[in-house]
Amino acid sequence: MILALGKNGQLAKEFQKINQREILYLSSTELDLTCLDSIKFKLEPYHPKIVLNFTAYNFVDQAEENRDNELINSLAVKEIAEYCNAKNILLIHISTDYVFDGLKGNYTETDSVNPINAYGQAKLSGENFIRDICKKYFILRTSWLYSLHGRNFLTTIIDLHNNKKNFKGADDLIGTPTSARSLAGAINHLIQNPNIEYGTYHFANTGMTSKYSFLKAIVDRLSQDKNMEQKDILRVKNEDFKMTAKRPYNTSLNSKKFTHNCDYKIPSWKEELHSIMDQI
Repeated sequence: MILALGKNGQLAKEFQKINQREILYLSSTELDLTCLDSIKFKLEPYHPKIVLNFTAYNFVDQAEENRDNELINSLAVKEIAEYCNAKNILLIHISTDYVFDGLKGNYTETDSVNPINAYGQAKLSGENFIRDICKKYFILRTSWLYSLHGRNFLTTIIDLHNNKKNFKGADDLIGTPTSARSLAGAINHLIQNPNIEYGTYHFANTGMTSKYSFLKAIVDRLSQDKNMEQKDILRVKNEDFKMTAKRPYNTSLNSKKFTHNCDYKIPSWKEELHSIMDQI
C-alpha cells in the first residue's frame, strides 16, 4: 500500500489521475503536521510500503514569520523520515528550487545550496533530515509548480484574466515552469521502477524562462481561446512587487540526472503548458 500525504494539493490531484493502485490519501486534518508529537502515532496503523510526502507550507512571504513553515517543511519531515527509516519504508519527498540563491541558474544536484529566505531554509533543513536519517528515499526538487487545481500561478492568472486590463511580470526572475502532471508522472515512474538509484534529483519541465514570459504565454493563450482583446503585459523588475521575502533571481533546474538515471523523457515547459491549457 502507498500512503500519500497532502490529499487536497495540486500534486495529489494529478497523481490520482495517473496511478490507480491502492493508495490512501491523507489530508491535513487527518494528519496535522504542526502537531509533531502525534505524527508517528497517526502513521502507525497504515503499514505502507511507500510514503509520498506531497505536503508543504509554500506561502513564501508568510514563511518569514509563520512558525508553520518550520514545522511543516522541516521538523515534521524529520518525524516522517524517522518513521519511514524505522519501518524500512521508501520515502518520496518534494522539495524546491528555492534551496539555491539564484546567482547561477541551470542548477544540478551537485551545486552548492544557499537559500536566501526562510521558506528555502526550512525546505533545505527537511531535505537534510531525510538524507541523514533515511536509507530509502527520493528527494525531488522542482520549480514553479502549476496545474488547473488549487492556488498557483496559472489558476491565479485564469481567475484574474476577465477582470484585469493589464498584468505585470518580472523579467529578471528566471525559472522552469513545471506542471504538477509532469511531476506526478515522474513520481509514478519511480514507483514502477524499483531499481532506480535512491537520492536527490531535480525534476522540472525542460527549458527556462522569465516570470514575464511565463505570464505572457498564459495570458496570450487565454485571450486567443476566449476571442478577447489582447491584454497589456508590463515588464517590471522583481523589486517592484515589494514582497516580504527575498526571491532568488535564477533558479532554473537541470534535470539531466533524472532523465539519464531514470531513462525518462521530460517535455518542454512550453509544450506542457499548452497541453494543460487545452483542458480549460
